Amino acid sequence: MKYQKEINQDQYDVIIIGSGIAGLVTAVNLASEGISVLVLEQHCIPGGATTMFFRKGFTFEAGGHRVSGIRNPGGVLHDLLEKIGKKVELQPVNPAYVVKSGDKILKADPDLEKYKQNVRELFPHEKENIDRYFAAMLKIIEGINYVAGQKVINPLVILSEHRLFAKYSKKSTREFMDDYFKDEEIIAFLTMLSAYTTLPLEEQSFVSYANMWAVHHLGEGMSLIKGGTKTLVNALVNYIDTHGGQVVLSKTVDKILVENKKAIGIKTTSGKEIKAQVVVSTASNEQTYLRLLDESLSSKKFIQRIKSQKQSGSLFQLFLGIREENGQGLENVTTFVMNGHTEAPHSKIYDWDLETITSNGVITVEGKENSPDGYRSVNISCLIPYHHPEYWFVTGKDKSEYCRFKDTIAEMIIENMSQYIPNLQKRIVFQNTATPLTIERYTLATEGGLQGLAHNIKQSGKTRGNIKTPIKNLYQAGQYTFPGAGIITVSISGTLCAEMIMNEHFLHQKTKG
Repeated sequence: MKYQKEINQDQYDVIIIGSGIAGLVTAVNLASEGISVLVLEQHCIPGGATTMFFRKGFTFEAGGHRVSGIRNPGGVLHDLLEKIGKKVELQPVNPAYVVKSGDKILKADPDLEKYKQNVRELFPHEKENIDRYFAAMLKIIEGINYVAGQKVINPLVILSEHRLFAKYSKKSTREFMDDYFKDEEIIAFLTMLSAYTTLPLEEQSFVSYANMWAVHHLGEGMSLIKGGTKTLVNALVNYIDTHGGQVVLSKTVDKILVENKKAIGIKTTSGKEIKAQVVVSTASNEQTYLRLLDESLSSKKFIQRIKSQKQSGSLFQLFLGIREENGQGLENVTTFVMNGHTEAPHSKIYDWDLETITSNGVITVEGKENSPDGYRSVNISCLIPYHHPEYWFVTGKDKSEYCRFKDTIAEMIIENMSQYIPNLQKRIVFQNTATPLTIERYTLATEGGLQGLAHNIKQSGKTRGNIKTPIKNLYQAGQYTFPGAGIITVSISGTLCAEMIMNEHFLHQKTKG
């Protein structure tokens, strides 16, 4: 579709900074209520971290590719698309994901009983502990669902009916797993899904892990969108553009305008000022409070908290166009691979051990429609530090050494992943890379963190960040706020943000109308 590049008006009801899923969901919900919305995006394509790009016949997902909450009624994206009369074609993912280490394979079947049986067959000596683990996870998910569904939480109900949730709600994934298993190998296999948090088990919020587990193993499971996530993004953009709003690309916001401690609009880097009753930022906390706003508008304690927040980890991404060759190594949509299963890799990764970095990761195989016949688009992502002792060998405008370093990492990934995709080197016909610096440049995510704030105990759940900010008429949505990162999760954030804005600013207008 053709995207807009120029702002048509000097004033809107609501201005939203960022066209990621959170920003678009917020905007669509407001536009469906007759609110005029302007969404501004600094990149030349919409979607934020959920974007796709096309290179030499191959289309790649730059971020999330599997979606939940979209297939069945009650899912936040399903209900939103139904409300606005948009449809996307879905393909259920089975297995939801696969974990591989050497010759061991664990398939996460969408049927929970089948998945449990797969775990038992791989670790027959752990049958009793496996049964305890699954029973505990289901009880804890009940507690999470209770808390999520209540406007006012009754502590007595938590303590009497959801004791396991109460026990582990402020603990790490490591603390939970150690209560059920002593074998590090089964712990690694069962928690590999939580690699998305980019944190070691000791730092990771158990509730964040449990939420990911629930999304993948309960309810509708995961789906691919036919044509990729750009199909969803374009449907949302089109609705906004045709219902009294605009999504304008290649427009960077320089400042959030504030008058009498109230947000009143924005100023672009070209100096154009656009006014609004409400402003929503989906940018990082660092961008929002330290660049777009004057620090003096917030308390010193608040600014210090923003400066001390831990960011999620970033990735080295290797995008490959490869020959299909009967689908060898491409059988599954998402495969987590790990080199060794008894030692957490994080300490070595953050010490810049390239062998560890390039032998642990996620292999993503795109839908067949995203590549020419006989070929497949593949993304191999590996956790890698944002901070490099030589700043990735970037010297001013000279990036030759940086490019050589990227090539070295890519070669090591290809060599190490060949055990999972046979003859990988010989099958490659296209190759491209992205580093944390690339991710930061295109998304403005602080330190290239694809999950926004790290999902540790201090930054998860209600303590993650409020949708309502300390600045009047300024709101936040997305992965830096409650409930957290991920397509489905930021969709919830955007929905909550729109509801809050409607209730606090525009409900009286609708009532009068």
